[in-house]
Amino acid sequence: MTYQESIIKATGCTPKDAIEVEDYMRHIYFHSTLDWIPLKKFNKGARDSYNDILWMRSPEGQKYMKQLQYQY
Repeated sequence: MTYQESIIKATGCTPKDAIEVEDYMRHIYFHSTLDWIPLKKFNKGARDSYNDILWMRSPEGQKYMKQLQYQY
């Protein structure tokens, strides 16, 4: 099973979202490769990462990110 298939199974997200979730997990959530992560921790990371992405897409998340953008 590929990482994206595992992410879809853990989150119920679309295949397109799974690509973004995998990238987020590698670079933001775990700051690492994914091959060493136990399944339970991987699934939690996938769910947390997907929820973060959904929040960033929400109006509240978009507003917050715009505020951050103007601070720098």
